[in-house]
Amino acid sequence: MPEFLDTIVVADNTVLHIGGFTLAIMFTMVLSKTLRSVFATSLKKRVEASDTQLDDLVLATFEKPVQLVVLVGGLGLSFKLLVLPEVLEQAVSAGTTFLLTIFIAWSATNFIRSGRRTYIDPFTESTESRLDDQLVPIMERTIIVVLWTLAILMVLSNLGYDIVSILTGLGIGGLALAMAAQDTLSNIFGSVTIFADKPFQVDDVVTIGGHTGTVTDVGLRTCRIRTFDDTVVTVPNKMLVGSSVENISAREARKFSGTIGLVYETTSEQLEAAMQAIDDILAAEEFIREGHVVRFDNFGDSALELTVIYWVEPVSEYFATRNRVNLAIKKAFDANGWDMAFPSMTVYRAA
Repeated sequence: MPEFLDTIVVADNTVLHIGGFTLAIMFTMVLSKTLRSVFATSLKKRVEASDTQLDDLVLATFEKPVQLVVLVGGLGLSFKLLVLPEVLEQAVSAGTTFLLTIFIAWSATNFIRSGRRTYIDPFTESTESRLDDQLVPIMERTIIVVLWTLAILMVLSNLGYDIVSILTGLGIGGLALAMAAQDTLSNIFGSVTIFADKPFQVDDVVTIGGHTGTVTDVGLRTCRIRTFDDTVVTVPNKMLVGSSVENISAREARKFSGTIGLVYETTSEQLEAAMQAIDDILAAEEFIREGHVVRFDNFGDSALELTVIYWVEPVSEYFATRNRVNLAIKKAFDANGWDMAFPSMTVYRAA
């Protein structure tokens, strides 16, 4: 019997080698099918009976990858039972490591994405801030890129490449790239400032660099503003670090301050009546909060100037309220014969 097991069959491989390889392959197949059955029956039933979502997430993420890892790992170990040429042995080892690394990275990627959908997205949707809705995908992509970069480096190391030399080359190249892309890096740091300080959110009305409009998007390099003329202005994020940002949507109320001029022929009684009429109009408005001001402010060059100040709350009612107030003042002035002044100049000619 021992002599039979030591009989060479092919390429220095004895009956014992071939038999061990065959048994290892069969064991790997059986183990893979057993795991598939366990995942599909007992584990799935236990997961469905539990109240937590974590086990559902783990099962859905790792069910297929675990079976593939067992299958590939078992095949790799099976080949080690054979006597193979050095080149072929290295190829089998490298291929096994490559596939295992890819499967692990793939599983981790699926776990990150599923975890985000299950736990992170509901949280960000429940918050008032809309910046985190954009920050989470950026962080997810960054983590996945780092994960796959590490996986690729591990594969290259297994293939015999000098990782230190590769990292050194990447470092020198990265330094040159950073020097050539200073503006891009400044914009990225600007986006970090936006996410950290939250000077505004998506859908806020802001004034940045002389442009006023609604923020439609905040990216790593730029933010986009749709102006009231329906044009889209792209603002580099680095501008947000060194300049002021006016967030109009953050105001609880919007202030109006204007001047109404009456002709100099207006009597004191008419002036007082006009001021009272304006005060009554402002007091009757639903969205004008208490504390409005109507006063005789100045003897202008061509008019008796009344200053009118009021605050509209909420801001969304500002333009409609201002329109109603202006119409009401004009109707009151027309009804009472109070003449509004306009700029004029009197020229005297010497005799």
